[in-house]
Amino acid sequence: METAANPTPHAAEVRDAIEEDASALAEALVKAWRAAYAGIIEAGFLDGMNVELITGRWSLTLAGGTVSRPIVAVVGGEVVGFCQFGVPRDEAATGVGELYALNLLPACWGRGLGTLLLREASNRLCAAGYSEAYLWVADGNQRAIDLYLRHGWHDAGRTKAERRFTPPLLERRFRIGPD
Repeated sequence: METAANPTPHAAEVRDAIEEDASALAEALVKAWRAAYAGIIEAGFLDGMNVELITGRWSLTLAGGTVSRPIVAVVGGEVVGFCQFGVPRDEAATGVGELYALNLLPACWGRGLGTLLLREASNRLCAAGYSEAYLWVADGNQRAIDLYLRHGWHDAGRTKAERRFTPPLLERRFRIGPD
């Protein structure tokens, strides 16, 4: 029997997030960060991530009709992850979009759901007129880096220090699109 913790990609669907998904998005974000960033981000920060507070933020975002509404992966009627993308938050050339986040419940890792979300996000960025895109990934988050590399993204050779973490988190910029 298939469960949300053991999905296969063909049993999953991708759809736009709705207001009722706020708590599932928060849970996916917190669980994914705690698993992916253990040993990369200070443990106190990860332990202090508050699902209820993050749910409230997602509720506001989803109720606000934001242009960057996330898409969600749904398995067995349960939201198991999300991807958010859109207008670049950094300075970027015309025609360049940004992938802001891709988070899945750790129990769903390695099942093709990240690929499913990444492909749909790429398709939607193209449909919105973006010919290329970039993302920032934490140095050391090898699982995410490997996913992006498998799908044609490459290291753009730029880094930044995210100073909201102690010590600051080194992030690497990856991009996809015409060279």
